[in-house]
Amino acid sequence: MALTKDLYKELEDIVGTENISEDKTILESYTCFGFGSRGPEPEDRYWTPPEAVILPGSTAEVQAIVKWCNRRDRKFKASSTGYGAFNTMSEEHEVCLDMRRMDRILDIDVKNMYAVVEPYVCFAQLQGEANKLGLNCHVIGAGSNTSALASTTSVHGTNTQAVSHSWGGRNFLGAEWVLPTGEVLKTGALGSGAGWFSGDGPGPSLRGIIRGHAGATGGLGVFTKCAIHLHPWAGPEDMKLKGISPYYEAEIPPNFEYRLIGWNSWQEAADAHHKIGAAGIAFAMHKSGGPGTCGPVVTGNNNEYYDKWEELKGLPWVSFAIVMAGTSPEEHAYQVKTLNKIVEETRGFNVDVGDKPEWKKRDYINMIRGCFIPRLAFRAAGAFACPLQGADTIDHSLVEGLGKDDEFRRKYDDEHLLFNDGNNGMWGVMFDGGHFALFECGHMYSPTEADSWKAGAQMMKEGHEIGLKTPFSTGWTLMGSDINRTEGPLFNNVQNWMYKIKKALDPNNSSDPAAYISLENKTFTATAIM
Repeated sequence: MALTKDLYKELEDIVGTENISEDKTILESYTCFGFGSRGPEPEDRYWTPPEAVILPGSTAEVQAIVKWCNRRDRKFKASSTGYGAFNTMSEEHEVCLDMRRMDRILDIDVKNMYAVVEPYVCFAQLQGEANKLGLNCHVIGAGSNTSALASTTSVHGTNTQAVSHSWGGRNFLGAEWVLPTGEVLKTGALGSGAGWFSGDGPGPSLRGIIRGHAGATGGLGVFTKCAIHLHPWAGPEDMKLKGISPYYEAEIPPNFEYRLIGWNSWQEAADAHHKIGAAGIAFAMHKSGGPGTCGPVVTGNNNEYYDKWEELKGLPWVSFAIVMAGTSPEEHAYQVKTLNKIVEETRGFNVDVGDKPEWKKRDYINMIRGCFIPRLAFRAAGAFACPLQGADTIDHSLVEGLGKDDEFRRKYDDEHLLFNDGNNGMWGVMFDGGHFALFECGHMYSPTEADSWKAGAQMMKEGHEIGLKTPFSTGWTLMGSDINRTEGPLFNNVQNWMYKIKKALDPNNSSDPAAYISLENKTFTATAIM
């Protein structure tokens, strides 16, 4: 439904004629995302179009738009770089705030190791500037082209560098936050005028309310600035990428080491993770086993993937890639010697394919710059679904989680309705020096083939039912009011707290609740199947 001329003019007066549109062609471009389909038919790719798309250029303009929505009984949804279906509008009478005009890195504090960014700054921009100063940022697996602010404040996400950089949301050091009512709140040390150095005081923290596990995904207002913790970088100021898209690769820097290591069992891999974490030698680490996981990442297209199939299918199912980053030749020698000892003690072995230059150079840069960039990782079939996932101890995630999925997925592979590489491609990383780990079982399906899509949907349904009875929750990657209500009881009834927070901060239910929780008796699922 279109806005009346008077209502449109009110918004136009806030941002200017050139920064608002109700053109149907433009509105429709905000209804379809690379990941997120309600069904296999072409029309199922499209969600509800907004009444208008608005490009605010400042916090003041965002604040004015949000207050307008409260006065005019409209909902709003802010979107930065727009990765998935949780960026869509959930109903009519809603406006989209496209944050692309707010694209500045406002500050990089080298001494205190943080950066202050606006919503449209992507990880590639931030990392490029930070590397020049001997620093690095945590780039989530969605890719280096996604919003650093959105990941840090509002959405879950992690990467291979979690072992040294922690979970993405833990790098949050405060924000300038336009609440759903239009008030502006500054959190952390910024809230008391002390700067951006701390997200937990001496001003108001609210980290738990803002972040929770996965963030509010646009359900609690708009973050217009945030501070992100940066980490030491021992590599070059310029990574000097070679090749053209999608064949990017980079030389392994001096004092860095890339290895691909396999084990004969999940328990042996878990034992190695404990030791690697305790030794503190890993800069980046992730599960690489199966050609379905890394195969598409280190090949440029499906033809090359097919040509290298015989080589790739020999990858051990239980295998992990590790990058170590020494600051000196002596530290590098120590890290290599320590890793070799750990591999020996846990009966691990070197995987030869990881020594091939094209593999090593491509997987290394993916681990540092973007992890499993979806354009590559899910290219083989077109889309993915995660029926089982979770995060807990290393043993829970690797031995129980990935072991359970190994059994669960077989019947779907055998039906030949999902992408079956003979091993399939699961992913996992460990955090905080090995204190806990994550696993995701991203099975690939074709979103345009009805039988494959239905098999993916059935797999998600069964995985959800398993998750309600076991410690493996589909809520790890799915966001939505119904998911939070059904799985909330597994997490100390978190849905009740979310409802209270939403009611207190957004009494008019103005900030789109679809990927968070609604105050009404509506049921939403932002991503029923990826």
